[in-house]
Amino acid sequence: MTLVPGLKQATQYQHDLVYTCPECGAVVEPLLVEFPPNLGGPRYVQRRCQCELQKNIDAVERAKNFERMRRYERYFSYSTLGNRFASKTFINFLATPQTSVALRESKRFTQTAMNATTEEERADGVLLIGPVGTGKSHLAAAVFNSLKESKSCIFVNVPELLARIMASYSSKSTESEEEIINAVKQCDVLILDDLGAERHKGDDDWATEKLFTIVDFRYRNMRPIFSTTNCTPDSLEDKIGQRIMSRLREICDLIPCLGDDYRNRHASERRA
Repeated sequence: MTLVPGLKQATQYQHDLVYTCPECGAVVEPLLVEFPPNLGGPRYVQRRCQCELQKNIDAVERAKNFERMRRYERYFSYSTLGNRFASKTFINFLATPQTSVALRESKRFTQTAMNATTEEERADGVLLIGPVGTGKSHLAAAVFNSLKESKSCIFVNVPELLARIMASYSSKSTESEEEIINAVKQCDVLILDDLGAERHKGDDDWATEKLFTIVDFRYRNMRPIFSTTNCTPDSLEDKIGQRIMSRLREICDLIPCLGDDYRNRHASERRA
């Protein structure tokens, strides 16, 4: 007779199946199960001790954690954060009145990615828009650094991502285009830095098609995107095409990140 997990042998006599667990010393009482008449009717079934069941649960959880960490490490290998941005946090961001909304929305995105209970909540993205040097990449890195321990997260500079895909076509490459694109499609959170800095030749060129494949997959599967760009919304649409921009407008809050050059200001405050 095959029993459900957690149960052992069956008998009509309760006292035959009472036992003391050798691991924890608990007295384990049997369970009365109402088997159908053609299977012998009601019987007492010996239980497994809770400590034994907990060991099995813990072993499964350890295996899940191991696989999760392997997946995070694999996704992390696709990130192009660099040493300069590895230490960027929300705390060491030099906020100004013109960047305070961008800081607030970046924090909100991070909290939502961590704590959202529905796909609809988790799918909300952010597109930071502003000129060069206003701290957009710092905020994107802060999002990544906040999430990387709990979510499969990829931070990638868009021109570098496309260059990496292109390099995968070489016979000497150790990774395939499919591996790279699947990683950025499937990760929990995708951070696209410097969107629009890549070269496009039109709606049907190679770069546009690769980006569309990534953005459209995440759009359809409700996976969040956090992105930064130096372009205005209209000029970004001219670069990446209407199909991509339409999807980004729907799934991302377009947040201004304006002000003076953040790098110059940061250098001045460091020298002061």
